[in-house]
Amino acid sequence: MTTTAIPIELFGAQQLDGGIAPRVFFSAHRYVQGPGVLRKLSDYLPLVGSQRPMLLIPRDLPPALTSQVAADLEAGGVRVLVQPFEGQCSVTAIEQHAVRAREAGCDAVIALGGGKAIDTAKSVGFQLGLPVIVCPTLASSDAPCSALAIVYSDEGTFESVRFFRGNPDLVVVDTAVIAQAPVRFLLAGIADALATGYEAAACVANPKARSMLGGGISLAARALASLCSQTIHEQAREAVQSVREKRVGPALEDVVEANTLLSGTGFESAGTAAAHAVATALTVVPEVEHRFMHGELVAVGLVTQLLLEGNEVEFNRVQTLFREIGLPYCFADLGLNLADSETKIRTVVENAFNLPFIHNEPFEVTPDKLFKAITEVERRAGKA
Repeated sequence: MTTTAIPIELFGAQQLDGGIAPRVFFSAHRYVQGPGVLRKLSDYLPLVGSQRPMLLIPRDLPPALTSQVAADLEAGGVRVLVQPFEGQCSVTAIEQHAVRAREAGCDAVIALGGGKAIDTAKSVGFQLGLPVIVCPTLASSDAPCSALAIVYSDEGTFESVRFFRGNPDLVVVDTAVIAQAPVRFLLAGIADALATGYEAAACVANPKARSMLGGGISLAARALASLCSQTIHEQAREAVQSVREKRVGPALEDVVEANTLLSGTGFESAGTAAAHAVATALTVVPEVEHRFMHGELVAVGLVTQLLLEGNEVEFNRVQTLFREIGLPYCFADLGLNLADSETKIRTVVENAFNLPFIHNEPFEVTPDKLFKAITEVERRAGKA
């Protein structure tokens, strides 16, 4: 069985009476979170009607974790096909795993691990028309709940973004596993999540802005995006301390939900703006792309967006939080200070200006305005 993707441009192309775009809201179909939920995974599979799933497991995961998940599934009467994942969400990997799943008669695809394993599972599930179950071992991004995948070459070079007909059928987030991961991963997810509400607010203020789905922005998406950023401001410090101490607590539970569910639903259905335009553009600088995580780039993009918007109060609030918990808060923190890297920064500016996200801001953004905002970020950080 094969399926076709919903063309995302469909919603953007539609205009209703009065020139209004249809409001569009996507979300993961089922979401389960808590300490120890991976040990109950076989109990949740009937929610998607699966008895013979393929389980993608990255080779760099702790063997004790992967063995336990596979053993728990087998103990629950699930006939699981365990497949090692090599590390790239590439066309080659997608095709190889799709062939194995088809030949084994698998009825679902489970991803255990990080973003590339998750995106591969989404791609295989979409290609075969199978349910997708996502079990992230990190809270470093909002990828687990989204209806898209980033596809790379076999060598790891970005190639394309794939949009799917639906979001994952089941997302299972074990916070006991998240608490054992290095704190840097949680921090990256915090920055990505914090940007969600600010970018949604920019999109809401611009009648011409469109969500990642190409449509108008629903009240539900606005509310989730706003709650996402609010949760990060209120709980991030304590959640970071929890992970440093390798323990689960209420603050970590809230932040993991914000990083994963609220942000994943919020960014997709409410839209992105300058923060993600700058973060995406930063990947054109090889020494930045290979040293820093997506969320760390979004952190710098967010403080830039807030100064671009002239939002002094929130700029100070966000930059203070980033300083306190250990996130980058200016270009110099990425190794790009103005004195030595102006040409590279101007290249980033030009690339950001050519991305559609930047034009979701509720005013005209020019390359000069964006460069001035970056310069002011560096001056405020004392690194210009």
